[in-house]
Order: sequence, then C-alpha cells, then structure tokens
Amino acid sequence: MRKITVSNDFFAGVAEALKQGQTVRLLIDGQSMYPFIRGGVDQVEVVPCPPERELPAWCCPFYQWEGRYMIHRYIGREKDEYLMLGDGNVFRIERVKREDIIGILRTIYRPDGTVQDCRDTRWLKKAEWWYRLRFLRRWLLPAFKMLHIG
Repeated sequence: MRKITVSNDFFAGVAEALKQGQTVRLLIDGQSMYPFIRGGVDQVEVVPCPPERELPAWCCPFYQWEGRYMIHRYIGREKDEYLMLGDGNVFRIERVKREDIIGILRTIYRPDGTVQDCRDTRWLKKAEWWYRLRFLRRWLLPAFKMLHIG
C-alpha cells in the first residue's frame, strides 16, 4: 500500500461532513491508537455525535484539539473538559471542550475482512483494561509491535 500524507484540510472536510449528518469512512495514519487501531492499515467509520449526546464510557470520539483533528479514547471528564488519551500514548492527555467533539468511532474495518463494532461492550471493556494498564504501555507496546499483535 502506498502511503499518502493528507493535510489537516482534508479532516476539516470530514468534520464538515459529520456536522451535516453524514457518516465518514477513512484510513487514518499514526500509531497513537495502537493496538486497537493500526495506523495506515485499518479503515474506520465515524458517525456524527450531536452536541447534546453524552459520550459512552471508553468510546473514541473524533475531535479537534489545538487545531488538529484526531481520534483518541475518551477516558473521563473534569468539569466541562473531556479527557482523551490515545491507546498507543503513555502520557499526553488532551482536554477537549464538548463543542470540539464532532463524531464518534463506530466501526473498524481490517484488511483481512474482519469488522469491529466499536459499540460492543467486550471491546469497550478491553479498552478500559488497556487504560488501567497504561503504566505498562512503555514495555507492552514495543512487545506487541514485535509480535504483530493488534
């Protein structure tokens, strides 16, 4: 597969489509959601997330943070800020206002044809445990990549 780098303007178009109520399917890049999403390999489907809708625990919102669009795990809330952390990240937690959350990850499509429903309670429970084991990520992530887990 050929690697294509896309400007943030593309994601602004994705955000606009979501705001208009459309569902978007795209290939995302980066390793910040590994091992749950493999950047440059897995396709994701994002659906609109209306501003009045409460976020489900451990879901993966599509949002804008410091001028960039991203999909990371929702890990909690402090007052009016929603806390996000990439599954492949160890430390950086993004603090996001609700109005900056545009969509929510619904499905992951893998190259082997398998499909992951991101609303599935077992998948969300795995995400919760992965978050609770974040102090081990420094060692687990390289091991998973060497063993091609994910």
